[in-house]
This record gives sequence, C-alpha cells and structure tokens, in this order.
Amino acid sequence: MTRWIRCAAACGALALCLAGCGMKDGVYTAEFVHFDSLGYKDRLQITVEEGVITGADFDAVDGDGGLKSEDQVYAARMAPLCGVSPAQISEYYQQALVGLEKPKELEADAISGATVSARRFEALWQALQTPMSKGDTAPVTVADIPEFAVDAAESGQGE
Repeated sequence: MTRWIRCAAACGALALCLAGCGMKDGVYTAEFVHFDSLGYKDRLQITVEEGVITGADFDAVDGDGGLKSEDQVYAARMAPLCGVSPAQISEYYQQALVGLEKPKELEADAISGATVSARRFEALWQALQTPMSKGDTAPVTVADIPEFAVDAAESGQGE
C-alpha cells in the first residue's frame, strides 16, 4: 500500500510540474535498456499532432522483433494468473493517452493484476515528458527498473 501512496504522490508532483506545459508535435519513443527476465523490452511510443496525442503504443518487443501483445502463448499463461492479457494492457494505455492535450491530464490507473506493466509504463511515460515539451524526438533509453517487489527490496528501493 505504501508503494501506491508514493506512486500517487510522485504522479501528483509530476502533474504539478507539467501543468500548463504543452506538447510539441512529433513521434516520441522511450524504451528500457535491457530485455526483462521473460525476454521482452517495454517501449512507449507517442504521436503528437497539433499539441494533442493522436497515437500511442505501449508494448514490448522480443529479440526477434515480436510483440508481447501478439504472443498468444504468453497471453494464455498471463490471463489466468493476472486477469488481463498483454494486448488488453496495451489497449488500456492507448485509450488513456489518445486525446490528451496536456500530460497532467493522464488519469490512467494501474490495471489490476498488471502491477509490473503499470510501473514500467509510468517510467517510460515520465521519461517522455521533457522531450515532448521541447520537441526533442530523439529516442529515449530508460534505465531498467526492478521487475518484482523482491528485486526492489534487494536493490534497496523497497516498497
């Protein structure tokens, strides 16, 4: 619970910092440095036209270029455990982003059962805030974050 309170506070602080900031037109991409323990690398791509997000893609790619949202074997394992599939997660965040005029308007909550995906989305989303406000469309590489709570505890980041 403490982790969610800290996350909410960080999101609130980010929203205050970005209040009034507009987004410059362009296509912005952020992805993690390394592939995760399941062989995927999360990425977020945002398209801004006339200051509004018109396209968004939150997905993960494997070493062969395959998308997690299209991996039926992965989805068949994930859905019974988490209640959602990678395709549903991707669609959720796309719907949350498309149409936004200001980054502070984002009100996407974590999807129940997809905590790791939510944390990864948030890290990528935050990494794109400055580039979108400046119009810097160079791809952004984001430092890896712990996948699971035990990783965070071992790294000293804790809950």
